[in-house]
Amino acid sequence: MTQAGAAPRSEPTTAAGEFIPWTPERVRWTAGLMLALLIAAMDSTIVSTALPTIGGELGNFSLYPWVFSGYLLTATTTVPLWGRLADLYGRKRVLMVGMAIFVGASVLCGSAHSMLALVVFRGLQGVGAGCLQPVTLTVVGDMFPMAQRARIQGLFSGMWAVASVIGPIMGAVFVSSIGWRWIFDVNVPAGLASAALLWSFHDRPTARRAAVDYPGALLLTAGVAMLLFGFGSGSAGQQPQWPLIAGAVVVLALFIVVEQRSESPTVPLRFLRDPVIGPAILVAIVAGTLLFGLTSYIPLYVQGGLGGTPYEAGAALAPLLFGWSIVGVIAGRYMIRVGYQRLALAGTVMMLCGSAMLFLHPPIDPVVWVGVCTLVIGAGMGTLNTPLLIMIQSVVGWEDRGAVTALNQFSRTIGGAVGVALMGILLESRIHAGALAHGLDPQTYSDPLRFTVHATAQSAASRALVTDGVQALEGVFVGLSAVALVIAIRIVLNRANRRSNYVLK
Repeated sequence: MTQAGAAPRSEPTTAAGEFIPWTPERVRWTAGLMLALLIAAMDSTIVSTALPTIGGELGNFSLYPWVFSGYLLTATTTVPLWGRLADLYGRKRVLMVGMAIFVGASVLCGSAHSMLALVVFRGLQGVGAGCLQPVTLTVVGDMFPMAQRARIQGLFSGMWAVASVIGPIMGAVFVSSIGWRWIFDVNVPAGLASAALLWSFHDRPTARRAAVDYPGALLLTAGVAMLLFGFGSGSAGQQPQWPLIAGAVVVLALFIVVEQRSESPTVPLRFLRDPVIGPAILVAIVAGTLLFGLTSYIPLYVQGGLGGTPYEAGAALAPLLFGWSIVGVIAGRYMIRVGYQRLALAGTVMMLCGSAMLFLHPPIDPVVWVGVCTLVIGAGMGTLNTPLLIMIQSVVGWEDRGAVTALNQFSRTIGGAVGVALMGILLESRIHAGALAHGLDPQTYSDPLRFTVHATAQSAASRALVTDGVQALEGVFVGLSAVALVIAIRIVLNRANRRSNYVLK
Protein backbone atom coordinates (compact mmCIF):
# COMPACT_ATOMS: atom_id res chain seq x y z
CA MET A 1 0.00 0.00 0.00
CA THR A 2 1.38 3.39 -1.05
CA GLN A 3 1.74 6.01 1.61
CA ALA A 4 -0.16 9.24 1.22
CA GLY A 5 1.70 11.71 -0.94
CA ALA A 6 4.23 9.12 -2.07
CA ALA A 7 5.00 8.31 -5.67
CA PRO A 8 2.77 5.58 -7.13
CA ARG A 9 4.45 2.25 -7.50
CA SER A 10 4.04 -0.61 -9.89
CA GLU A 11 5.54 -4.04 -9.69
CA PRO A 12 7.71 -5.12 -12.61
CA THR A 13 5.86 -6.96 -15.33
CA THR A 14 8.37 -9.77 -15.03
CA ALA A 15 9.72 -11.47 -11.96
CA ALA A 16 12.98 -10.18 -10.61
CA GLY A 17 14.77 -13.44 -11.30
CA GLU A 18 13.40 -13.80 -14.84
CA PHE A 19 15.72 -13.27 -17.81
CA ILE A 20 14.62 -12.06 -21.23
CA PRO A 21 16.45 -13.98 -23.99
CA TRP A 22 19.14 -12.13 -25.94
CA THR A 23 17.72 -11.95 -29.44
CA PRO A 24 19.69 -10.24 -32.27
CA GLU A 25 17.22 -7.37 -32.08
CA ARG A 26 17.76 -6.85 -28.35
CA VAL A 27 21.53 -7.00 -28.79
CA ARG A 28 21.23 -4.33 -31.50
CA TRP A 29 19.15 -2.06 -29.28
CA THR A 30 21.53 -2.43 -26.34
CA ALA A 31 24.52 -1.60 -28.56
CA GLY A 32 22.72 1.49 -29.82
CA LEU A 33 21.98 2.66 -26.28
CA MET A 34 25.57 2.10 -25.14
CA LEU A 35 26.87 4.05 -28.14
CA ALA A 36 24.47 6.92 -27.41
CA LEU A 37 25.62 7.12 -23.81
CA LEU A 38 29.28 6.86 -24.84
CA ILE A 39 29.21 9.83 -27.23
CA ALA A 40 27.40 11.95 -24.65
CA ALA A 41 29.92 11.02 -21.94
CA MET A 42 32.91 11.43 -24.23
CA ASP A 43 31.96 14.88 -25.47
CA SER A 44 33.17 16.64 -22.34
CA THR A 45 36.46 14.71 -22.09
CA ILE A 46 37.40 14.89 -25.76
CA VAL A 47 37.12 18.68 -25.80
CA SER A 48 39.43 19.29 -22.83
CA THR A 49 42.68 18.49 -24.67
CA ALA A 50 41.72 20.60 -27.69
CA LEU A 51 40.64 23.80 -25.92
CA PRO A 52 44.06 25.51 -26.00
CA THR A 53 44.30 24.92 -29.76
CA ILE A 54 40.73 26.08 -30.31
CA GLY A 55 41.34 29.24 -28.29
CA GLY A 56 44.53 29.98 -30.22
CA GLU A 57 42.73 29.72 -33.56
CA LEU A 58 39.42 31.40 -32.78
CA GLY A 59 40.68 34.02 -30.31
CA ASN A 60 38.35 35.97 -27.96
CA PHE A 61 39.74 34.34 -24.82
CA SER A 62 37.13 36.06 -22.63
CA LEU A 63 34.64 33.47 -23.91
CA TYR A 64 37.10 30.58 -23.58
CA PRO A 65 35.65 29.13 -20.31
CA TRP A 66 32.14 29.05 -21.76
CA VAL A 67 33.04 26.39 -24.32
CA PHE A 68 32.73 23.97 -21.40
CA SER A 69 30.52 25.91 -18.99
CA GLY A 70 27.83 26.63 -21.60
CA TYR A 71 27.64 22.93 -22.38
CA LEU A 72 27.37 22.09 -18.68
CA LEU A 73 24.58 24.62 -18.15
CA THR A 74 22.29 23.37 -20.90
CA ALA A 75 23.14 19.70 -20.34
CA THR A 76 22.07 20.13 -16.71
CA THR A 77 19.03 22.40 -16.97
CA THR A 78 17.30 20.35 -19.68
CA VAL A 79 17.61 16.92 -18.01
CA PRO A 80 14.31 17.04 -16.04
CA LEU A 81 12.38 18.29 -19.08
CA TRP A 82 13.69 15.50 -21.31
CA GLY A 83 12.84 12.93 -18.66
CA ARG A 84 9.25 14.15 -18.44
CA LEU A 85 8.90 14.32 -22.25
CA ALA A 86 10.03 10.69 -22.45
CA ASP A 87 7.23 9.75 -20.05
CA LEU A 88 4.61 11.72 -21.98
CA TYR A 89 5.53 10.95 -25.59
CA GLY A 90 7.55 7.73 -25.49
CA ARG A 91 11.25 6.99 -25.14
CA LYS A 92 12.16 6.33 -28.78
CA ARG A 93 10.60 9.49 -30.17
CA VAL A 94 12.22 11.72 -27.58
CA LEU A 95 15.58 9.96 -27.81
CA MET A 96 15.65 10.40 -31.58
CA VAL A 97 14.88 14.11 -31.23
CA GLY A 98 17.65 14.52 -28.67
CA MET A 99 20.07 12.61 -30.90
CA ALA A 100 19.17 14.82 -33.87
CA ILE A 101 19.84 17.96 -31.81
CA PHE A 102 23.14 16.56 -30.54
CA VAL A 103 24.39 15.49 -33.97
CA GLY A 104 23.18 18.69 -35.68
CA ALA A 105 24.86 20.85 -33.04
CA SER A 106 28.06 18.81 -33.42
CA VAL A 107 28.12 19.69 -37.13
CA LEU A 108 27.65 23.35 -36.26
CA CYS A 109 30.45 23.19 -33.66
CA GLY A 110 32.79 21.68 -36.24
CA SER A 111 32.03 24.50 -38.67
CA ALA A 112 32.27 27.37 -36.13
CA HIS A 113 34.57 30.23 -37.20
CA SER A 114 34.36 32.36 -34.06
CA MET A 115 34.51 31.70 -30.35
CA LEU A 116 31.03 33.18 -29.87
CA ALA A 117 29.55 30.83 -32.46
CA LEU A 118 31.28 27.85 -30.86
CA VAL A 119 29.93 28.76 -27.41
CA VAL A 120 26.37 29.05 -28.78
CA PHE A 121 26.61 25.76 -30.66
CA ARG A 122 28.11 24.02 -27.64
CA GLY A 123 25.12 25.20 -25.62
CA LEU A 124 22.82 23.65 -28.23
CA GLN A 125 24.88 20.48 -28.12
CA GLY A 126 24.36 20.38 -24.35
CA VAL A 127 20.59 20.43 -24.92
CA GLY A 128 20.91 17.20 -26.90
CA ALA A 129 23.27 15.66 -24.34
CA GLY A 130 20.72 16.45 -21.62
CA CYS A 131 18.40 14.05 -23.43
CA LEU A 132 20.81 11.23 -24.27
CA GLN A 133 21.99 10.45 -20.77
CA PRO A 134 18.74 10.11 -18.76
CA VAL A 135 16.55 8.74 -21.57
CA THR A 136 19.12 6.08 -22.45
CA LEU A 137 19.16 4.81 -18.86
CA THR A 138 15.37 4.97 -18.78
CA VAL A 139 15.12 2.72 -21.85
CA VAL A 140 17.44 0.22 -20.15
CA GLY A 141 15.03 0.23 -17.21
CA ASP A 142 12.18 -0.53 -19.62
CA MET A 143 13.91 -3.27 -21.58
CA PHE A 144 15.10 -5.59 -18.83
CA PRO A 145 13.64 -7.14 -15.67
CA MET A 146 15.38 -6.59 -12.36
CA ALA A 147 17.94 -9.40 -12.48
CA GLN A 148 19.20 -8.50 -15.96
CA ARG A 149 18.99 -4.78 -15.40
CA ALA A 150 21.18 -5.03 -12.30
CA ARG A 151 23.97 -6.37 -14.51
CA ILE A 152 23.32 -4.28 -17.62
CA GLN A 153 23.24 -0.94 -15.77
CA GLY A 154 26.70 -1.71 -14.41
CA LEU A 155 27.99 -2.11 -17.97
CA PHE A 156 26.43 1.21 -18.92
CA SER A 157 28.18 2.92 -16.03
CA GLY A 158 31.43 1.60 -17.51
CA MET A 159 30.90 3.86 -20.52
CA TRP A 160 32.08 6.76 -18.36
CA ALA A 161 35.40 5.03 -17.72
CA VAL A 162 35.79 4.29 -21.42
CA ALA A 163 35.04 7.93 -22.23
CA SER A 164 37.53 9.17 -19.64
CA VAL A 165 40.28 7.14 -21.34
CA ILE A 166 39.62 7.39 -25.07
CA GLY A 167 38.20 10.95 -25.02
CA PRO A 168 41.44 12.82 -24.22
CA ILE A 169 43.43 10.45 -26.45
CA MET A 170 41.13 11.00 -29.44
CA GLY A 171 41.16 14.74 -28.81
CA ALA A 172 44.96 14.82 -28.81
CA VAL A 173 45.14 12.67 -31.97
CA PHE A 174 42.67 14.86 -33.87
CA VAL A 175 44.36 18.10 -32.82
CA SER A 176 47.80 16.87 -33.86
CA SER A 177 46.67 15.33 -37.17
CA ILE A 178 43.46 16.15 -39.04
CA GLY A 179 42.41 19.15 -36.94
CA TRP A 180 40.37 20.02 -33.84
CA ARG A 181 37.07 20.25 -35.74
CA TRP A 182 36.96 16.46 -35.89
CA ILE A 183 36.44 16.25 -32.14
CA PHE A 184 32.89 17.40 -32.95
CA ASP A 185 32.51 15.85 -36.41
CA VAL A 186 33.21 12.36 -35.03
CA ASN A 187 29.82 12.55 -33.29
CA VAL A 188 28.03 12.49 -36.65
CA PRO A 189 28.83 8.90 -37.74
CA ALA A 190 28.58 7.68 -34.15
CA GLY A 191 25.20 9.35 -33.64
CA LEU A 192 23.84 8.07 -36.95
CA ALA A 193 25.02 4.55 -36.12
CA SER A 194 23.29 4.70 -32.73
CA ALA A 195 20.05 5.94 -34.31
CA ALA A 196 20.17 3.17 -36.92
CA LEU A 197 20.65 0.51 -34.26
CA LEU A 198 17.70 1.85 -32.27
CA TRP A 199 15.38 2.51 -35.20
CA SER A 200 13.53 -0.79 -34.85
CA PHE A 201 13.06 -0.37 -31.09
CA HIS A 202 9.44 -1.12 -30.15
CA ASP A 203 8.49 1.65 -27.76
CA ARG A 204 5.60 1.17 -25.40
CA PRO A 205 2.70 3.41 -26.41
CA THR A 206 1.90 5.98 -23.78
CA ALA A 207 -1.68 6.10 -22.58
CA ARG A 208 -1.31 9.47 -20.87
CA ARG A 209 -1.72 12.64 -22.90
CA ALA A 210 -0.94 15.59 -20.68
CA ALA A 211 0.29 19.02 -21.64
CA VAL A 212 3.94 19.81 -21.09
CA ASP A 213 4.49 22.01 -18.08
CA TYR A 214 6.15 24.83 -20.00
CA PRO A 215 5.97 27.44 -17.18
CA GLY A 216 7.60 25.01 -14.77
CA ALA A 217 10.24 24.03 -17.35
CA LEU A 218 11.10 27.67 -18.05
CA LEU A 219 11.32 28.54 -14.37
CA LEU A 220 13.50 25.51 -13.64
CA THR A 221 15.80 26.29 -16.57
CA ALA A 222 16.11 29.94 -15.56
CA GLY A 223 16.59 29.18 -11.87
CA VAL A 224 19.21 26.48 -12.38
CA ALA A 225 21.06 28.55 -15.00
CA MET A 226 21.19 31.50 -12.60
CA LEU A 227 22.31 29.22 -9.78
CA LEU A 228 25.08 27.56 -11.79
CA PHE A 229 26.25 30.85 -13.26
CA GLY A 230 26.14 32.47 -9.83
CA PHE A 231 28.27 29.67 -8.39
CA GLY A 232 30.69 29.77 -11.32
CA SER A 233 29.19 26.80 -13.22
CA GLY A 234 30.72 24.42 -10.74
CA SER A 235 34.26 25.45 -11.65
CA ALA A 236 37.05 25.61 -9.11
CA GLY A 237 38.33 29.08 -8.31
CA GLN A 238 35.29 31.04 -9.53
CA GLN A 239 33.92 33.84 -7.38
CA PRO A 240 30.22 33.46 -6.40
CA GLN A 241 27.83 36.17 -7.61
CA TRP A 242 25.57 36.45 -4.57
CA PRO A 243 22.85 38.70 -6.10
CA LEU A 244 22.45 36.21 -8.91
CA ILE A 245 22.29 33.34 -6.42
CA ALA A 246 19.60 35.17 -4.44
CA GLY A 247 17.61 35.67 -7.64
CA ALA A 248 17.96 31.96 -8.42
CA VAL A 249 16.54 31.06 -5.02
CA VAL A 250 13.49 33.24 -5.69
CA VAL A 251 12.95 31.75 -9.15
CA LEU A 252 13.31 28.18 -7.88
CA ALA A 253 10.89 28.89 -5.02
CA LEU A 254 8.38 30.07 -7.62
CA PHE A 255 9.10 26.91 -9.61
CA ILE A 256 8.15 24.77 -6.60
CA VAL A 257 4.84 26.65 -6.26
CA VAL A 258 4.07 26.12 -9.96
CA GLU A 259 4.99 22.42 -9.82
CA GLN A 260 2.73 21.78 -6.86
CA ARG A 261 -0.21 23.17 -8.82
CA SER A 262 0.59 21.51 -12.13
CA GLU A 263 -1.25 18.40 -13.33
CA SER A 264 1.83 17.23 -15.24
CA PRO A 265 4.85 18.72 -13.45
CA THR A 266 8.29 18.74 -15.04
CA VAL A 267 9.70 17.42 -11.75
CA PRO A 268 7.06 15.51 -9.77
CA LEU A 269 8.01 16.66 -6.27
CA ARG A 270 6.03 13.81 -4.72
CA PHE A 271 9.02 11.61 -5.50
CA LEU A 272 11.00 13.38 -2.80
CA ARG A 273 8.46 12.29 -0.17
CA ASP A 274 8.69 8.64 -1.15
CA PRO A 275 10.49 6.60 1.56
CA VAL A 276 12.54 4.74 -1.07
CA ILE A 277 13.19 7.46 -3.68
CA GLY A 278 13.73 10.39 -1.31
CA PRO A 279 16.80 8.96 0.51
CA ALA A 280 18.25 7.75 -2.81
CA ILE A 281 18.03 11.28 -4.23
CA LEU A 282 19.69 12.68 -1.10
CA VAL A 283 22.55 10.23 -1.54
CA ALA A 284 22.83 11.29 -5.20
CA ILE A 285 23.22 14.93 -4.14
CA VAL A 286 25.89 14.12 -1.55
CA ALA A 287 27.76 11.74 -3.87
CA GLY A 288 27.66 14.31 -6.68
CA THR A 289 29.13 16.96 -4.41
CA LEU A 290 31.92 14.59 -3.37
CA LEU A 291 32.57 13.54 -6.97
CA PHE A 292 32.77 17.10 -8.32
CA GLY A 293 34.91 18.15 -5.37
CA LEU A 294 37.42 15.38 -5.97
CA THR A 295 37.65 15.95 -9.72
CA SER A 296 38.11 19.71 -9.20
CA TYR A 297 40.55 19.81 -6.31
CA ILE A 298 42.58 16.59 -6.31
CA PRO A 299 44.52 17.66 -9.46
CA LEU A 300 45.01 21.06 -7.83
CA TYR A 301 46.40 19.35 -4.70
CA VAL A 302 48.75 17.08 -6.63
CA GLN A 303 50.20 19.93 -8.71
CA GLY A 304 50.02 22.81 -6.24
CA GLY A 305 50.61 20.98 -2.97
CA LEU A 306 52.75 18.00 -3.92
CA GLY A 307 54.54 19.66 -6.84
CA GLY A 308 53.48 16.94 -9.25
CA THR A 309 53.11 17.19 -13.01
CA PRO A 310 49.79 17.46 -14.87
CA TYR A 311 50.26 13.83 -15.88
CA GLU A 312 50.63 12.78 -12.24
CA ALA A 313 47.53 14.82 -11.36
CA GLY A 314 45.50 12.96 -13.96
CA ALA A 315 46.95 9.61 -12.93
CA ALA A 316 45.99 10.26 -9.30
CA LEU A 317 42.38 10.98 -10.26
CA ALA A 318 41.87 8.28 -12.90
CA PRO A 319 41.35 5.45 -10.34
CA LEU A 320 38.19 7.23 -9.18
CA LEU A 321 36.40 6.57 -12.47
CA PHE A 322 37.89 3.11 -12.93
CA GLY A 323 36.90 2.07 -9.42
CA TRP A 324 33.39 3.40 -9.97
CA SER A 325 32.91 1.62 -13.31
CA ILE A 326 34.46 -1.74 -12.48
CA VAL A 327 32.86 -2.11 -9.07
CA GLY A 328 29.55 -0.83 -10.51
CA VAL A 329 29.45 -3.87 -12.78
CA ILE A 330 30.22 -6.19 -9.87
CA ALA A 331 27.63 -4.51 -7.63
CA GLY A 332 24.99 -5.00 -10.29
CA ARG A 333 25.69 -8.71 -10.40
CA TYR A 334 25.43 -9.14 -6.62
CA MET A 335 22.51 -6.78 -6.03
CA ILE A 336 19.92 -9.51 -6.40
CA ARG A 337 21.67 -11.71 -3.84
CA VAL A 338 22.45 -9.21 -1.09
CA GLY A 339 19.90 -6.43 -1.63
CA TYR A 340 20.49 -2.84 -2.61
CA GLN A 341 20.33 -1.66 1.02
CA ARG A 342 23.47 -3.57 2.01
CA LEU A 343 25.27 -2.35 -1.10
CA ALA A 344 24.31 1.24 -0.27
CA LEU A 345 25.72 0.78 3.22
CA ALA A 346 28.92 -0.87 1.96
CA GLY A 347 29.40 1.85 -0.65
CA THR A 348 29.13 4.70 1.82
CA VAL A 349 31.53 2.92 4.20
CA MET A 350 34.10 2.71 1.40
CA MET A 351 33.57 6.37 0.54
CA LEU A 352 34.17 7.31 4.17
CA CYS A 353 37.28 5.12 4.42
CA GLY A 354 38.77 6.54 1.22
CA SER A 355 38.07 10.12 2.30
CA ALA A 356 39.59 9.49 5.74
CA MET A 357 42.68 7.96 4.14
CA LEU A 358 43.42 11.31 2.48
CA PHE A 359 43.97 12.69 6.00
CA LEU A 360 46.62 10.13 6.87
CA HIS A 361 50.34 10.61 6.39
CA PRO A 362 51.08 8.75 3.13
CA PRO A 363 52.90 5.48 3.87
CA ILE A 364 54.03 5.38 0.23
CA ASP A 365 54.67 7.94 -2.50
CA PRO A 366 52.12 10.75 -1.90
CA VAL A 367 50.82 10.82 -5.48
CA VAL A 368 50.37 7.04 -5.49
CA TRP A 369 48.63 7.26 -2.12
CA VAL A 370 46.17 9.83 -3.47
CA GLY A 371 45.43 7.42 -6.33
CA VAL A 372 44.77 4.62 -3.84
CA CYS A 373 42.38 6.89 -1.91
CA THR A 374 40.45 7.90 -5.04
CA LEU A 375 40.25 4.25 -6.06
CA VAL A 376 38.59 3.35 -2.75
CA ILE A 377 36.17 6.28 -3.01
CA GLY A 378 35.34 5.40 -6.62
CA ALA A 379 34.70 1.79 -5.65
CA GLY A 380 32.30 3.04 -2.99
CA MET A 381 30.44 5.18 -5.50
CA GLY A 382 30.18 2.26 -7.90
CA THR A 383 28.82 0.05 -5.13
CA LEU A 384 26.26 2.68 -4.21
CA ASN A 385 24.97 4.43 -7.30
CA THR A 386 24.05 1.63 -9.69
CA PRO A 387 21.86 -0.28 -7.18
CA LEU A 388 20.08 2.92 -6.07
CA LEU A 389 19.31 3.90 -9.68
CA ILE A 390 17.91 0.45 -10.38
CA MET A 391 15.81 0.58 -7.22
CA ILE A 392 14.19 3.95 -7.87
CA GLN A 393 13.39 2.87 -11.43
CA SER A 394 11.69 -0.26 -10.10
CA VAL A 395 9.34 1.34 -7.56
CA VAL A 396 7.59 3.65 -10.05
CA GLY A 397 5.43 2.91 -13.04
CA TRP A 398 6.49 3.20 -16.68
CA GLU A 399 4.84 6.61 -16.91
CA ASP A 400 7.18 8.08 -14.25
CA ARG A 401 10.39 6.19 -14.89
CA GLY A 402 11.86 8.83 -17.19
CA ALA A 403 11.21 11.62 -14.71
CA VAL A 404 12.70 9.78 -11.73
CA THR A 405 15.79 8.71 -13.71
CA ALA A 406 16.33 12.30 -14.81
CA LEU A 407 15.80 13.55 -11.25
CA ASN A 408 18.54 11.23 -10.00
CA GLN A 409 21.06 12.52 -12.54
CA PHE A 410 19.97 16.13 -12.16
CA SER A 411 20.38 16.01 -8.37
CA ARG A 412 23.92 14.69 -8.64
CA THR A 413 24.98 17.46 -11.04
CA ILE A 414 23.36 20.31 -9.13
CA GLY A 415 24.79 19.13 -5.82
CA GLY A 416 28.23 18.91 -7.37
CA ALA A 417 28.16 22.30 -9.10
CA VAL A 418 27.04 24.17 -5.99
CA GLY A 419 29.31 22.20 -3.69
CA VAL A 420 32.44 22.85 -5.75
CA ALA A 421 31.85 26.61 -5.65
CA LEU A 422 31.38 26.57 -1.87
CA MET A 423 34.54 24.48 -1.50
CA GLY A 424 36.36 27.07 -3.60
CA ILE A 425 35.35 29.79 -1.13
CA LEU A 426 36.67 27.69 1.76
CA LEU A 427 39.92 26.94 -0.06
CA GLU A 428 40.58 30.56 -0.93
CA SER A 429 39.86 31.79 2.60
CA ARG A 430 42.13 29.12 4.09
CA ILE A 431 45.03 29.99 1.78
CA HIS A 432 44.46 33.71 2.31
CA ALA A 433 44.58 33.30 6.10
CA GLY A 434 47.69 31.13 5.85
CA ALA A 435 49.46 33.73 3.73
CA LEU A 436 48.72 36.44 6.29
CA ALA A 437 49.95 34.22 9.12
CA HIS A 438 53.27 33.66 7.34
CA GLY A 439 53.75 37.29 6.39
CA LEU A 440 53.16 36.70 2.66
CA ASP A 441 51.23 38.88 0.24
CA PRO A 442 47.63 37.53 0.20
CA GLN A 443 47.03 38.95 -3.29
CA THR A 444 49.51 36.44 -4.67
CA TYR A 445 47.14 33.68 -3.59
CA SER A 446 43.83 35.42 -4.37
CA ASP A 447 43.08 32.88 -7.11
CA PRO A 448 44.15 29.42 -5.91
CA LEU A 449 43.43 27.80 -9.26
CA ARG A 450 45.57 30.25 -11.23
CA PHE A 451 48.31 30.13 -8.63
CA THR A 452 48.60 26.36 -8.53
CA VAL A 453 49.00 26.08 -12.30
CA HIS A 454 52.56 27.29 -11.69
CA ALA A 455 52.89 25.84 -8.19
CA THR A 456 55.69 23.44 -9.11
CA ALA A 457 57.92 26.49 -9.51
CA GLN A 458 56.89 28.01 -6.19
CA SER A 459 58.63 27.69 -2.87
CA ALA A 460 58.03 24.94 -0.36
CA ALA A 461 56.18 27.48 1.80
CA SER A 462 53.81 28.24 -1.06
CA ARG A 463 53.08 24.57 -1.64
CA ALA A 464 52.46 24.19 2.09
CA LEU A 465 49.74 26.86 1.87
CA VAL A 466 48.00 24.94 -0.90
CA THR A 467 48.33 21.68 1.03
CA ASP A 468 46.83 23.28 4.13
CA GLY A 469 43.93 24.68 2.10
CA VAL A 470 43.18 21.36 0.44
CA GLN A 471 43.32 19.58 3.81
CA ALA A 472 40.35 21.72 4.83
CA LEU A 473 38.53 20.35 1.80
CA GLU A 474 39.52 16.83 2.78
CA GLY A 475 37.62 17.44 6.00
CA VAL A 476 34.61 18.38 3.87
CA PHE A 477 35.03 15.14 1.90
CA VAL A 478 34.96 13.16 5.14
CA GLY A 479 31.90 15.08 6.31
CA LEU A 480 30.05 14.43 3.04
CA SER A 481 30.89 10.71 3.23
CA ALA A 482 29.67 10.59 6.82
CA VAL A 483 26.37 12.20 5.80
CA ALA A 484 26.00 9.62 3.01
CA LEU A 485 26.65 6.84 5.55
CA VAL A 486 23.93 8.17 7.87
CA ILE A 487 21.46 8.22 4.97
CA ALA A 488 22.48 4.67 4.01
CA ILE A 489 21.88 3.49 7.58
CA ARG A 490 18.41 5.02 7.42
CA ILE A 491 17.83 3.20 4.13
CA VAL A 492 18.73 -0.11 5.80
CA LEU A 493 16.56 0.55 8.86
CA ASN A 494 13.59 2.01 7.00
CA ARG A 495 10.72 -0.47 6.88
CA ALA A 496 9.56 0.81 3.52
CA ASN A 497 12.95 -0.05 2.04
CA ARG A 498 12.85 -3.51 3.60
CA ARG A 499 9.39 -4.07 2.16
CA SER A 500 10.68 -3.02 -1.26
CA ASN A 501 12.74 -6.21 -1.29
CA TYR A 502 9.79 -7.85 -3.02
CA VAL A 503 11.33 -6.81 -6.33
CA LEU A 504 14.60 -8.47 -5.47
CA LYS A 505 13.34 -11.94 -4.74
